[in-house]
Amino acid sequence: MALTNQPRLDAADPPAPLELSEPHAPQARGALVARLCEIVSWPESRLPAYERQLAADILVGLLRTSNIELRRRCAQGLARVTDAPKGLLRYLARDEINVALPLLEAGAGFDDSDLVATVRAGVSAHWIAIARRRHLSETVTDALIQTGDTPTIEAVLRNQGTRLSTQGVDLVVARSRQAASLPSLLVSRTEIRPTQALVLFWWASFEARLQILRRFAVDRNVLIQELGDVFKLAAAEGWSDADTRKTLQVIERRQRNRAAAAQSPYGSLEGALAAAERGVDRALVHEIAHLAGIKPTTASQIFADPGGEAIGVFCKAVGLKRPLMLAFWRALRRPAGDPDATNNPLGRAVYVFDTLATAKAQTVLRYWNWSFTADAANLERVSFDDDALELPLARRNAALLFNRNV
Repeated sequence: MALTNQPRLDAADPPAPLELSEPHAPQARGALVARLCEIVSWPESRLPAYERQLAADILVGLLRTSNIELRRRCAQGLARVTDAPKGLLRYLARDEINVALPLLEAGAGFDDSDLVATVRAGVSAHWIAIARRRHLSETVTDALIQTGDTPTIEAVLRNQGTRLSTQGVDLVVARSRQAASLPSLLVSRTEIRPTQALVLFWWASFEARLQILRRFAVDRNVLIQELGDVFKLAAAEGWSDADTRKTLQVIERRQRNRAAAAQSPYGSLEGALAAAERGVDRALVHEIAHLAGIKPTTASQIFADPGGEAIGVFCKAVGLKRPLMLAFWRALRRPAGDPDATNNPLGRAVYVFDTLATAKAQTVLRYWNWSFTADAANLERVSFDDDALELPLARRNAALLFNRNV
């Protein structure tokens, strides 16, 4: 049988190219990354520590030039590993958010130092993911709050598994001046102290202010009863110790200054308020403050309150009747409104006046008067970023209230 003529194959000729119906995708890299991710997840009983670290270092080198899908799968595989190599975890945690998200939200291998380092190296999306972790210590929440990023701080405050330090709360209070969403989230936190809440009051919304008053406006019956003999001792000494006198003024039952009334040309607080209807100047504000038993600075802060609720607290604390409270509102040239509706400053002030007990209003007024004693002009250098900073309480509150650069 004759053979048909066919071209002779030369051994030196290259093989004909394969015709592929799909682009060829390399599989070795994917298999290598997957296998190394599995290996670094093994317990130390199965793999020596130095060998696992070597595998992790090789894996980081591969991931630097791998596509996002491989990096994402690796991050997902390591999320539940409690003792994954730190360098690998930190590298993946700083990747773009689609890769880092499972680790940042639930990675079991992170400690506080890892999370703080990631906060300092990350951006807002990474901060928010960390803020959603089930449990966060004060160290991590301080780092998140110090970013100054409002959505991140909101996420921290909404997370009931977080713990806030006193410094952290101070930072949120200061930040909340420019972020209207923060006060309502902060006032429900268990970590906030009465003094911090009563500073926050000054720029909080009506609803947040009501929550502050309901939670922190308390009576002083136990303190008055238990310190009754101390009042007598201080009086016998002629109130010579200034700190003792200031402290007992916060606690004592009487609000008005009887000695000031005896010397006042107006005869009483009501007399001074009646004179206010003819016009209010600095001297009359000072006189009203002395008759009410508070400092002029405190009175000026209250009377200038845009929301008006602070005026309701003041009028209730000093024992005014409702008609005189309304007359004083007009004397301050505050805007008119329906006193029986809470959609205007007057109505909100009247609502506080009507619903707050006198003793509780006095506690709030005493707190304000006692706390804001520092000279506002000397507060420009105060910062709450220093972990070691321990300011006296009055100076901390004055810094929060008066220094808008805190």
